[in-house]
Amino acid sequence: MSSGAVARCVACGVELAPGMLACPACRKLVHGARLGSLAADGEAAEREGRLTDALVHWREALGLLPPESTQHHAVGETIRRLSLALERDGNTPKTPGGRAKAAAGLGALALIAWNLKYFLLSLLGKAKLLVSGLASLPTVLSMFAWLALDRSRGMSFALGLVASIYVHEMGHVAALRHYGIQATAPMFIPGLGALVRLRQYPIDAREDARVGLAGPVWGCAAAAAALAAGWLLHERTALAVASVGAMINVFNLIPVWQLDGARGFRALDVRQRGIVLTVAAVAALLSGDVMGWVVCAAGGVRLKSDLPAQGDARAFRTFVALLVALPLIAWAAGRVLPS
Repeated sequence: MSSGAVARCVACGVELAPGMLACPACRKLVHGARLGSLAADGEAAEREGRLTDALVHWREALGLLPPESTQHHAVGETIRRLSLALERDGNTPKTPGGRAKAAAGLGALALIAWNLKYFLLSLLGKAKLLVSGLASLPTVLSMFAWLALDRSRGMSFALGLVASIYVHEMGHVAALRHYGIQATAPMFIPGLGALVRLRQYPIDAREDARVGLAGPVWGCAAAAAALAAGWLLHERTALAVASVGAMINVFNLIPVWQLDGARGFRALDVRQRGIVLTVAAVAALLSGDVMGWVVCAAGGVRLKSDLPAQGDARAFRTFVALLVALPLIAWAAGRVLPS
């Protein structure tokens, strides 16, 4: 169809405005054929145990359905069910006889090797993702823009900080891909940070918390790696990167606006929020860092707002662990180098 052609409903011939998802006259779905194909692909992927692929298909289908339609609600529930199954069962394609049957025939050492294999494959996948992110031209160019404009503490520190922020953002990307959510590659904003723009959105507060907190989790790992390198190599620049990187990730845990902390906080009930804020206060008191008090102040204002029907245990554990680990890394990085 040429760009000047008028789109019409295949059922009743009524002219359709650009972006319309259902005919205003007969209510026939505009993308009915595509939706049928996506549903078939999603069901096939689920049968084969490829839950992330199934989520990719169903999320695309969701975007082609009118939000007020019963089909939109049904597909949303399918996405929610698959997302929970992905967390429970993982994303390993099914094999004849199943993994459980195969594992049952293995000895103890073989079973350990079996699990180690998947652990190593997971690490390899994360490393591959970090490398693949650098294939994005906007990401690389915005990195260079940061390095060109912010070298006040030296090129080595700037490189380390950019790498730390990049790892944080790729944590979001990894979680988004895990749940089949489309998004852009990281884009750096010199002197401020970086962001990943979503093309689709999490289905509920639980998924949103997973995606939001994945950034600080990966950022915490980057800060810990910089800390280890600094202490082992007696490299003060690496220690500075660890300290600043850790505090940037604590800042991102403030439960306001679109920060990662707000996304994690929305998945917690009142009791969980209270414990999180208590941990933040204790960590701030022991480490002497003011950022924990900011987390407390912002969280206190939102303590009883936008509460979920049920608190999410995994988001709660992750939030608490980050509020303990990140200030500890910053504190350790500030210690005098060992002799």
